[in-house]
Amino acid sequence: MAYADFATPDQMEKRSQGAITAATHPFLEQELAAASRAIRDHCGWHIAEREAITLRHRGPFTSRLWLPAMEVASIDTATVDDVTYDVATVDFDPDTGWTSLVGRRWDVTYTAGHEDVPETITTLALHIAARALGSPLGITREQAGAVSVGHTLVAPGASGGTAILPHEAEQLAPYRIGALP
Repeated sequence: MAYADFATPDQMEKRSQGAITAATHPFLEQELAAASRAIRDHCGWHIAEREAITLRHRGPFTSRLWLPAMEVASIDTATVDDVTYDVATVDFDPDTGWTSLVGRRWDVTYTAGHEDVPETITTLALHIAARALGSPLGITREQAGAVSVGHTLVAPGASGGTAILPHEAEQLAPYRIGALP
């Protein structure tokens, strides 16, 4: 499933005060998509925007069905071991995704996600993409005479890229599923 990016080229142009535009950085959209994907992968779910998701499981018995999302708005359909449930009778925790459903085979459609992209997520996507665009060749430091410019390092001796740095991972903690606060 393809999800919308957390930030747009127009937002990047405004955030960078015109320094980064689609005209001057032809890979801007690609880097915004990569930053959005990195954030989603780190957090373990799509985060935004709110949408219906179908989950299917065939295998060992599950003691309780877990929906891999936060901001669960509703369970729309639920069939477990060939029994269709009245979704009004299914208990679920909208913050953690835990449900009262148990069984071996289940098909569940649920609606989850923030209606709008949280501002902290948009800002972080812009920051990660800008860092990747700032050193597209992976240069760690440049010097011309007495002027020296160092680029953000994402690992020892490596700059650029869409890696999530430790302080950024801390910012994402409230949106990460399966993590204890």
